[in-house]
Amino acid sequence: MSYNHVNSRYEKRDKRRKTNIVLNTLIGIVAVLILVIGSQLIFGGSGAEKTAKYNEPPDIKLANQENSNEEATADKEKEQEKSEQSADEKDKKTEDEENAEESSDPAAEKTTPEDPFEQATITQGEPGSGVVETIENPGWEPVGTSQSGPHSANYDKDSQDWAEMTKALSYATGIPESEMIIWFLGNNGGPNDAVGTISPKDKSAKYKVYITFVENKGWKPTKIEKLN
Repeated sequence: MSYNHVNSRYEKRDKRRKTNIVLNTLIGIVAVLILVIGSQLIFGGSGAEKTAKYNEPPDIKLANQENSNEEATADKEKEQEKSEQSADEKDKKTEDEENAEESSDPAAEKTTPEDPFEQATITQGEPGSGVVETIENPGWEPVGTSQSGPHSANYDKDSQDWAEMTKALSYATGIPESEMIIWFLGNNGGPNDAVGTISPKDKSAKYKVYITFVENKGWKPTKIEKLN
């Protein structure tokens, strides 16, 4: 066998060996790449799922429902407060209206003071006059009236004047109308001046009460004489 023939075979074998090394290297590189890419796909996808899970928004429906319930409760409380406030304002308005009506009603009943003679000036009567003492009180006021315009006293027992004069007699002496005996009630010399003689039902005392009519304000006591 010639030297050239041997050398040729050796070169072919060496070339084949180098080719195998290159192919094996390429195969190894491809295998490594496959492993790397596969790992990224597997572990990367799991991480993405975890990230997506962690970033997942809360239950929007539940949150919206809770907000709706809270808003409904707040609206209900506001409506209740408005209703209570409206009721309070209505009660206050009604009370104010009633007070205004009482204040503007000229015929409003005058409250009898606990002691009608508290501010009074008391003067002893003259001996033999039948008057024990004379009482005058600067605190007396008209008792109110439902009458207006020009006035002239009417002494009919069913008249408005009679009812208002009786109220004035009670107011001056402190004797309730239901407990009062009217012995006399009549004119005292003028169209708007009257005098009444009264006593309590037990007749423990007897009074002569002088009253005068103040236009649009009613009958006002001017003097009381306590009789024997």
